[in-house]
Amino acid sequence: MIKLNAKVLLPLLWISLSFSSLHAELTRIMPLGDSITYDDRLADHEGTPRPSSIRSGYRSHLHYKLTDAGYPVDFVGSRVAGEKVVPAFDPHNEGHPGWTSYEIGSKVYTYLSQNPADIVLLHIGTNDNDTSVAGVNDILDQIDLYEEHTGRFVRVIVALIIDRQAQDDLIIAGFNHNLDNLLQRRISRGDAITVVNMYRGAGLTSADYADHTHPSDAGYQKMAQVWFDALMAPYNIALHSFPTTLVSRVHIRSITVDEDANSVTFITDVPDSGITF
Repeated sequence: MIKLNAKVLLPLLWISLSFSSLHAELTRIMPLGDSITYDDRLADHEGTPRPSSIRSGYRSHLHYKLTDAGYPVDFVGSRVAGEKVVPAFDPHNEGHPGWTSYEIGSKVYTYLSQNPADIVLLHIGTNDNDTSVAGVNDILDQIDLYEEHTGRFVRVIVALIIDRQAQDDLIIAGFNHNLDNLLQRRISRGDAITVVNMYRGAGLTSADYADHTHPSDAGYQKMAQVWFDALMAPYNIALHSFPTTLVSRVHIRSITVDEDANSVTFITDVPDSGITF
């Protein structure tokens, strides 16, 4: 095993890259998850359900924020919800009410193949009712496989999921704890993952819920702010995609990116074909 400490001496254009400069062109974002992404409430299954055309969740608020900030985005996905919301926004998404992480994992490769995305916003696990995060691991494995097969780079922003209206210890002490551990392990191996703490960071209170599980519009606005802050933070894709441009991910043991120093340190096995700088 050889340790390569690579100072990435990039042109000024690349050194200064952030979300704003990198995504001057249309950025494809896939909102991926369950009913919280789609905007499905318990009341929608009783009495007179809201039409899908007025369901927008955090998606509309995030779209407004990004548009107002001057960054053109294209929300992608096989589902449409919120097309009659005013002001208008892009209603495409992959929100699947009632689905577990395992069900999303079995479909995410197909979703990305049909609607390629530059960024995936993943909030999933509420329906798992378990402390295991194996399903989320499956999702991330399938995204990696999609990248390997297509040569596309996908940044994944994964949320530690929101609580229920009444505190659910299974979520915070079990699922989210295990999820954070999983994500940190994967990041250390080079996965282009950003973790957002939607559980704490959104600041949801019991008044921000429409029912036991789903946020109200006020709650969704708070969720949108967390996604927005993550998207607007500096993120140099040249660093995060390097060194996979030099050596296959299967040979890489760990990657550490230092945005401030514009450097990346990685440990890798040397493949038979060698490494060319």
